Amino acid sequence: MTALTPKYHMESIYNRDQTHPDDAHSILMRLIPEGSHVLELGCASGYLSGYMEQVLGCRVTGLEYDPVASAIAATRCSEVHTVDLDTSDALSPAQASAPYDVLLAAAVLEHLKYPQRILQEARQLLRPGGLVVVSLPNIAHWKIRLRLLQGHFDYEDYGIMDRTHVTLYTYRTGRALIESQGYRVEKIHIAGSGLQNLLGKAQRRLRIQPVPLILPGLLAYELIYVARRVD
Repeated sequence: MTALTPKYHMESIYNRDQTHPDDAHSILMRLIPEGSHVLELGCASGYLSGYMEQVLGCRVTGLEYDPVASAIAATRCSEVHTVDLDTSDALSPAQASAPYDVLLAAAVLEHLKYPQRILQEARQLLRPGGLVVVSLPNIAHWKIRLRLLQGHFDYEDYGIMDRTHVTLYTYRTGRALIESQGYRVEKIHIAGSGLQNLLGKAQRRLRIQPVPLILPGLLAYELIYVARRVD
């Protein structure tokens, strides 16, 4: 990775045909309604924004802290602003395009000092009953628990223990974060669990409905919350 390459970057936009259906990005993109107006917090280099615009026919407004990443994202979707999401006026550039049908915050809130504030303020930019999709890493994943039992709590460049994470979330505290800011969580998906992937494969083959979650607080690597604005 060179100095001109953003940390959170994919060389091309998300490609459904090259990704496992139970991968976090795959789950997230299945949750976005086609043709919707989306506000994406922390759009990075636009690999999801580009998919939403070019494949799902959405109109995306992306907000990103890294100017190098936002410059790449601007080539992939129609509207991108370089902002610090921890500042009090972070959503000002997005107000002109409001209201939004969807708020997407994929693996970004854990990087913020004030995630409650950004969720609360973003609520005002959503249509009544607007959709909210949030993904968070699960600090209670079994591998992290095992490391703790061994006396290890070591930060890394990527993943759950990414050294740039400011706040750590579990299955319950992630839900509490969202619901405390005026949203109602309707469904939770998990990514990164081999057992859940097996169930998902069986569900797709046998068309089992609904699909139960298997020990999400223990086995989920990433937690994906689907919520609605409460009016």
